[in-house]
Amino acid sequence: MFEFTICEAGFLNEFMEKIRAYINKTYKFTMNYLASPVVTDYQDNERLVLISVNKSVYQNLYSFMHLNDSNMQYAAFACLENALYAIRLYYALCTSPDNMHTYITSRDFSLEESEKKEADEDKEYSENEEHFSIKAFCESLHEFNTFVLKSPAISSQLMNNNLFLGLSCGKELSEELQNEVRKNLVGAYMSLSKHTKMFFNGGLDEELEDFEEEIDEMFRDYVKKFS
Repeated sequence: MFEFTICEAGFLNEFMEKIRAYINKTYKFTMNYLASPVVTDYQDNERLVLISVNKSVYQNLYSFMHLNDSNMQYAAFACLENALYAIRLYYALCTSPDNMHTYITSRDFSLEESEKKEADEDKEYSENEEHFSIKAFCESLHEFNTFVLKSPAISSQLMNNNLFLGLSCGKELSEELQNEVRKNLVGAYMSLSKHTKMFFNGGLDEELEDFEEEIDEMFRDYVKKFS
């Protein structure tokens, strides 16, 4: 199992286990939600699309966590990027019948264009409200994965001024790579939390609601420790 070696290691490893449990719990809930004709009103083709996209979200998140455990951080980051893209796609399709229709009937659907159109139409913004952008996080991660951000992508592979040449990142990770893992775990949690809010709960799964309060409280502790 992957273990943090930076400061607050015990806390961060516990937070990682909470995220793992959160992935498991929300996967079961969201898939049951989408499969139920009682709580969701979709056409069969729309339901199939949303189920497929949602499965992509979770398969990539499962891979992200598993590859972290195997010290395969760069493969893990690529899976996280794919999960974020699927989350963005799910939101675009679920919230817009026009997007869903175009996606099903045409090859001309563009996620980037649909997100830009939504941003142009949404003029409401509160300066007192903190906004976490899954799109911005996804684009930043893509730049790291493709070495557009050369310095952090390369320096994160260095350990004691040596470059580990094996397939994984070795038994120990550089401080820079530790920080990337920590940052991406938090980003994964925040992204999944926003994704889960796309599914109505309202007492459908009280155990999940209680767990969400528990992990959110731990996340607030994280903010206090690292802000």
